Amino acid sequence: MSNDFLDLSGIRGVDEKKGFLSEAEFPILEGVSPLSMRILNNASRLMHVSKGVEMLHEGDTPHDLYFIKEGAVAIGRQAATQFKVIAQLKSGEIYGEFGALRKKSRYVSVYTVEPSIIIRVELSAIQQVLEADSSFHDRLESLLKQRMLDSFFFSHPVFHLLPEPERKELAKTLPIQFHNRNDRIFTQGKKAQGVYLIVSGEVEVRYTNRSGEERLLEIRRDNDLLGEVANKNGTEVAYSAIASSDVDMLILDRNTMKIMRDQHSKTFENLENYINKRAERMVLRLRENMS
Repeated sequence: MSNDFLDLSGIRGVDEKKGFLSEAEFPILEGVSPLSMRILNNASRLMHVSKGVEMLHEGDTPHDLYFIKEGAVAIGRQAATQFKVIAQLKSGEIYGEFGALRKKSRYVSVYTVEPSIIIRVELSAIQQVLEADSSFHDRLESLLKQRMLDSFFFSHPVFHLLPEPERKELAKTLPIQFHNRNDRIFTQGKKAQGVYLIVSGEVEVRYTNRSGEERLLEIRRDNDLLGEVANKNGTEVAYSAIASSDVDMLILDRNTMKIMRDQHSKTFENLENYINKRAERMVLRLRENMS
């Protein structure tokens, strides 16, 4: 085999030097203790990445957190045959926080949009620092929720037509609520708090019939909703909802719905239609399982 064929001098591998991360370069690390910084740097690798490399794939299992030292990446989701960009990140920013915090399959893909230098930090080190440093955990959690809302509004059939400024304004009024696996989100016959929109995760819909038998009717996932059917003049929910995985969701209570009606009338109308159609299907399912 010729030496010409083996000439890979134009391709740069991983630099093994440590000490890549600093809070001056990455604001998310502000206030991280020297020990935690050493843990992160000891678990980091510097990668020189070409343009157009898919760094993370939608649906992949979580692995590692990524810091952009130079260059830029695009975050997006696959819609039919087209990749739709939700956001673009540049140097000083990070990605991979969903896998690090939720440990579930990824809901977006990430591509480099120009040649970039990426620092990849092992997930085990990230989790160690998250446990020791609450401020770092809180900043990462806040970033996660912001990006989850951006992705949710971008892809949801009700909210995706909202202009970006309106999506961001609406996001401020809709804080994300987190539930651990097996948490009871609400119980059949109890007072309804509102309608729940599932941002990420899976929820079991259970119904106890007249014979006292509890039945699993559905498993609802991303972009679906809960609490759309109530009984006794709308004061009590008609079924129970239990988280079958870690779940992130939005609660649309009476006050939130009023804000949407007053400030986002068209979206509110679309949301009402969406809820009513879901309720019609669920009423039929409940009637089938009453006895």
